[in-house]
This record gives sequence, structure tokens and C-alpha cells, in this order.
Amino acid sequence: MNRRLRVGLGSLSASLLPIVATSCGFLPLNRVSTTGTDVLRAAPKPAPVDSEFEGCGADGSQPDYALNRLKDRIDDANYIAVPWSMIANLPWPRRVGYRFRNQWTQGERDDVNRYEGAAIRVDGYLAGYRLEGPEPPNCYSTARRHRDFHLWLTEKAHQTAGDAMVVELTPRVRAKHSAWTEDRLAALVATQVPVRVSGWLLLDQMHPESIRRNRRTLWEVHPIMHLEWQQPDGVWVSLDTLSPIR
Repeated sequence: MNRRLRVGLGSLSASLLPIVATSCGFLPLNRVSTTGTDVLRAAPKPAPVDSEFEGCGADGSQPDYALNRLKDRIDDANYIAVPWSMIANLPWPRRVGYRFRNQWTQGERDDVNRYEGAAIRVDGYLAGYRLEGPEPPNCYSTARRHRDFHLWLTEKAHQTAGDAMVVELTPRVRAKHSAWTEDRLAALVATQVPVRVSGWLLLDQMHPESIRRNRRTLWEVHPIMHLEWQQPDGVWVSLDTLSPIR
């Protein structure tokens, strides 16, 4: 093999390495910590309660029914207050990226299950929101009513989506909260008031390519069951009853 060809192949291999590593779930890496996570390990992790929703069953559509069941849950709980930084720095097994849950090893399941399914409450600031497209948990419906809202929750005001964790409003839960409108979400973003989300801790392993681009971690609060904001006097108010004034 001549030198020019060897150099070309070497350059190609180097350029493909980040792509291959990312697609296998190894990269990108982020800073992790288990400090204070005993509260998550000890938290109750009940089986999800879900149901058929306007023609879409509790399991959603292929390919990852186990993940769908967690995203489609509708049960409420007593929520444990945890710092934003704890969830942002929570570790997960790197090789689960892009792999369906029936392909995970028992060790990978154990690593995720020690945290996933805890009912948590996290405070932060809303950096943005977006209505997502058709997705498996919602049976790939194109109707706006049947699609998720991704919200970007940051630790500090005026940070970007790359600094945020993703927290989600799902159709099954939104159906019970008619006041969770785009106008009210926009007001939370515009005013940068402190926001409190209560819901279920979930690892969405299908988005490792988004790390550092529009999320800090694969851990999410998904679904959000309660959404509040803090008034200047320190009182927390449900978004169901009142919206901040832009």
C-alpha cells in the first residue's frame, strides 16, 4: 500500500471514530457524580400506570415498548425534591445508547434501575420548548394533541438548551391540564421566573447525539405531572391556575 493511500485511510479512520463511538453509545462523555444519590436509590419505583389514549395503547408503537410504557405513564406520586445538578450529573451505562431495552444486559438494566422510576421534583429555569413530531409512544400520530412538548430546564436563568436537561409534557398528561398552553410556556421562557417540575425520572437512551448540543444528559423528567412557577414573594403557583405576565 503506498504512503498516500495509507495516510488517506488513516485520516478517514480518525474522522469516523467519533461517529462510530457515538452511535455505539460510548460518546459524548459528560461529568458524572453519584454524590447524594442515595435518596434516588432508596426512592419507591412503582410500576407505571398507563392506559389507552384516543386510539393509542399503553405500549405505543414499535420499536421500544418498554421505553414507551414509562413515557406513557399517568400515575401521580409523592415527589422527592432533588437538586438540578444531581440529575444533570447522574451516570448511565454508556453502551445503552441507541439500543432498545430488550437488548440491554442485566448489568445495564441494574445500573439504570437504581435511579429510574423515582418520583422527583426539580427546580430550574425554562430555556425553551418545542412541540415534537410523531413518536413511538404516541403511535406516530401527527395530530398536535397527540405529540410531546420538549422543555429545556436549566440550572440558572438565561442559559441555553445545551446546558439543559429535557423535561417532557406528554399527551396523556396534557389532556388533564388544559392551561398548559404554548402561550403560558412562552411566558415562562420570556420572564425567566423559577420553574418547578414534578414527575418521573427516566433515561431516554435514544438521544446520545444530542449531548452538548441541546441537552446536558440523557436523564429526563418524563412525564411531567405538575408544573409550577415562583412568584416574586417566593410562593409557588401552579401553571394550571396562573401564568406569569410577560
